[in-house]
Amino acid sequence: MKRNIHFVLIAFVASLLISSCNAEKSDSPKPDQIENTLKSVSLFKDSVGVDSKQLLADFDLVNKAIAEIGYPDAGYRIWEVKNNDADFRYLIEGYWPDMETYQKIHDHELYKKAVSVESASFGALKQTWYYRFDKVK
Repeated sequence: MKRNIHFVLIAFVASLLISSCNAEKSDSPKPDQIENTLKSVSLFKDSVGVDSKQLLADFDLVNKAIAEIGYPDAGYRIWEVKNNDADFRYLIEGYWPDMETYQKIHDHELYKKAVSVESASFGALKQTWYYRFDKVK
């Protein structure tokens, strides 16, 4: 059972990475767009029944803060797992220009304020898995 869950997880992450690379090739780059070469992927358990719409709204606030810091092409995407056998409910995909920018964003006061909002639903989730990926060039 756990082997099947791990296989589904690996297949899902691989398809995310492949589809995001293919999407970049088909989109015409904006002149001022910074290429994102770092991706973070987190899996979260939900033991309290977080509302998906509220979670998305909370991350929209975080993404707005990241844009205000000066990186509108960086931020988060939220994926809800539809497999009932999974040990997690949400996959949070972060996309960043590079590690230095990732750190700069996460150290910035606007970012810290956005993620520390008391009503933020992501505070109720428990992170079960986290990895960072560098784009292969």
